[in-house]
Amino acid sequence: MERKRRFALWLLAAVLAATLFSAGHETIHKGLPVAFLRYAGPGNMVRLKGCCSAPGVYRFADDAKVVTAINMTAPLLVGKVANTALLETKLQNGDIIEVVARDRQHVGITIGTMKAKERMLLGIPLDPDRMDSGDWESLPGIGPGLAKTIMNYRHKNGDFRSIESLQRVPGIGEKKFRELKKYF
Repeated sequence: MERKRRFALWLLAAVLAATLFSAGHETIHKGLPVAFLRYAGPGNMVRLKGCCSAPGVYRFADDAKVVTAINMTAPLLVGKVANTALLETKLQNGDIIEVVARDRQHVGITIGTMKAKERMLLGIPLDPDRMDSGDWESLPGIGPGLAKTIMNYRHKNGDFRSIESLQRVPGIGEKKFRELKKYF
């Protein structure tokens, strides 16, 4: 009798473990490798680097500012920031915040933008108004000549404001636009 009870408990535990294991390993994006999942959900993906205690890529709320990122990753540095105005800068998707030690009492903060390759790898939509020539060249089907044409067009006509404006650039036809649109 004891043996049957142990077997029943073992069987129940196995079924429960299998159920929990399969529920915890559900595949949301079938067919896509993990590194290439599309950016989904609210918030901004930001990379922190430099002399912070926890460098890396983080997702922050849409209304988060630089001070939020510093408080979460290096709270002791907030009082040492030389340019406190930068702390109130609102974070944007694809920002890079670098913390640089100037001396024992002060740190500097610079805000940059991730290159297009890194943004594509993380699944962060590209912004045509924040891209440089090298970013454009990293996109499939755009070489140095077309990248230069795009940059010249933006310089003459101002920011694109939307990806649809890219269709007005000479050399970008309907087919190329459809191929590029998935990155924006």
